[in-house]
Amino acid sequence: MRDKIEKTGLGPLPDHEVLEYMLFPFVPRRNTNETGHELMNKFGSFADVFNADLADIESVPGMTHNAALFFSVMPEIIRRYIVSVAKKRPRLSGRRAVRDYIGKEMFGMPVEAACAAALDAQDGLIRFERLAVGTGDGVDLSVRAVVEFALRTNAVSVVLAHNHPSGNTRPSQSDYDMTLEISDVLGSIGVRLADHIVYTGTESFSFEENGLLGTCDAFPKR
Repeated sequence: MRDKIEKTGLGPLPDHEVLEYMLFPFVPRRNTNETGHELMNKFGSFADVFNADLADIESVPGMTHNAALFFSVMPEIIRRYIVSVAKKRPRLSGRRAVRDYIGKEMFGMPVEAACAAALDAQDGLIRFERLAVGTGDGVDLSVRAVVEFALRTNAVSVVLAHNHPSGNTRPSQSDYDMTLEISDVLGSIGVRLADHIVYTGTESFSFEENGLLGTCDAFPKR
């Protein structure tokens, strides 16, 4: 069971096996698969297992008091997690908020690095991540890395960012080409490239603000 979860996460597991796994710390050296089945049979659904009364959960064969207590407070744990995430996740609504937040995250990087911010439907930050780091004044960012980041975070839109340690915020031709390619590929999977920002010190250049996130015609000709 642990090997399965390490390789694929909980996603492929049926509900009774997730319950079986959750029981491991509370019911050591015992096969908890049958207890997982018993819980599902008694309460009917995964959610109803945790919404049941403590005494009812404990009455299921194979359950211990500590296991039942843990299951009974699971909805409270989930609610606390959701509230904590909501408090922690900044709302990056508007160009300035996005630019300022990412600028703080990238400030002072001595070599060129490429980063991405995944946003939800309300422009809330889901995750900010460094996707590639160069060895000097250049960095190679693959389209695949950006797509995998977008899919992994369930992003509605993505903001790309990279820095120019040289001090020149003006994007290079390779920056234009990469941005166009990434925008097209993200669009094909239903994710919008909201902006690509180039930073140097306290200055920045926004592709979106300069009208460079549209069609191929928006990009400078070679």
